[in-house]
Amino acid sequence: MALEPLNVARRKLNEVLGDKSTKYFSHMKQWFRMKLTKEEFDTEARKLLFPEQVHHHNEFLLALLNKVEGLAEASISIAQEKASSHNRNSRKHKRNSRTSEKSNFEPVDLLEYLPPSSPPGAGSDGVKYAAQEIFLPDHALVVGRFMLAAWELGLEGADDDAADVIVVAVQHFLKNVLTAVLAQRKGYKMHNKRFMYDIGGDMPNMWLRNSAKLYDPQTEGRVNVDEGMTDLLGPRCPPTIDEMEHAAAFEIACSEANNEPNDDVLTIDEFYNTLLTHKNIISCHSVYAINMERLATMLNHPSV
Repeated sequence: MALEPLNVARRKLNEVLGDKSTKYFSHMKQWFRMKLTKEEFDTEARKLLFPEQVHHHNEFLLALLNKVEGLAEASISIAQEKASSHNRNSRKHKRNSRTSEKSNFEPVDLLEYLPPSSPPGAGSDGVKYAAQEIFLPDHALVVGRFMLAAWELGLEGADDDAADVIVVAVQHFLKNVLTAVLAQRKGYKMHNKRFMYDIGGDMPNMWLRNSAKLYDPQTEGRVNVDEGMTDLLGPRCPPTIDEMEHAAAFEIACSEANNEPNDDVLTIDEFYNTLLTHKNIISCHSVYAINMERLATMLNHPSV
């Protein structure tokens, strides 16, 4: 139901565009890719329409922005009502203070002199890439790209749940990249040879004899049986806090000293070496090659 007004506006726009609809959506794709500004896209779109057909473009663009950005007129009216009610309450409070004793000092309310704040209208701010905003792609950004791709393939639109899957997938992908970079920097432990934990721990010194005693068979999924139980077989009790502290101190004693300075800042060199070693982090070869080229350029040309 949420896509119905948008699809109705899109069908009407396609009817008046005819064969020029492909060129229209090509300009929209350039707008999404930041190759055109919103004003340039609006100018190019108006060139494809007659003056009496421009309202179809405006209706479609407004429906798209309301769907993607979620900026409805109701939010603006609610904000204005809150601001007006705050002004009324402040004026009432000011009248009551006048009737009180003149010797009492009451500080002025600074919010009374501030202009009422209201959220911006749809499309008032320029569309930016997630990398420019230093944020991960959110639901609205993915939905907009999904709908444009669906319309190019002749589909009616994209479901919101599909965008949620992409948002979660991007988060997991970024987590895998950061995990690989941090694992290259310092030590870590493995559980069942799959689950990585205790990232940032000290690496054991292979030249120390006691470092061989750091192996814990329970990390491989094995469970030691308590031999003191004669009637029944059961697992041993988990280690106590004192035993865990003793084991942690023993691990530190068996580790090798790391004299390299670490300012806890991930560098481009670390990302480049990690992706060069673990190529399977980025499964798509074209995406991997493009990003490796960018990292190499940033390493050799710091001004880029």
